[in-house]
Amino acid sequence: MPKETFLKLSNEKKEKIILSAKKEFSRVPLEEVSIKNIVEDAEIARGSFYQYFEDKEDLLGYILNKHFEDTNKKIKEDIIKAKGDIFKFFISMYDCMTNDCVQNQDTDFYKKIYENIKTSEDYLFSKKIIKNNIISIKNFIDIIDTKNLKIKSKEDIETIEKILFTITKKAIVMSFKYESKEEARNDYLKQIEFLKYGIMK
Repeated sequence: MPKETFLKLSNEKKEKIILSAKKEFSRVPLEEVSIKNIVEDAEIARGSFYQYFEDKEDLLGYILNKHFEDTNKKIKEDIIKAKGDIFKFFISMYDCMTNDCVQNQDTDFYKKIYENIKTSEDYLFSKKIIKNNIISIKNFIDIIDTKNLKIKSKEDIETIEKILFTITKKAIVMSFKYESKEEARNDYLKQIEFLKYGIMK
């Protein structure tokens, strides 16, 4: 996470550094990202970069964790609107991560991140990068409507959550590889439908 020296900068200077970083992260895979390009575009000294962040992964982590923080606020609101429907909750999470919570100017940035991190989404969602995880349904387990779910215990709900989270996380990553957001979302909804109503006739 960023050092105190970065946090003390003016909002204008912080935003300039973040915009320069997003531009560079949008250009090439993570391993090819150049700190030199970032500092030159942001008009700061290279030495200043290391007063602000440990390395480029630390900078990426800051950007993504801020995004997750904002995303979680939106998801909390959507949980209430879903009135306990666990499937609507995960569809809302998908929509937020792929559309509602991604500003248009950041689309290329998130697409490049998801497409090019070598060890796929497992690396992106690891503690090395993401510390502010997507909000967990466990925090709202008391408001989940279970009357139509085949569950017998709290552990069963947690199992369902794991399955839905795995499907949703993968779909979020894959959505940036589709030509059409609509096609990506339809494929995700099809997976949710199979899970919700079963595969067997």
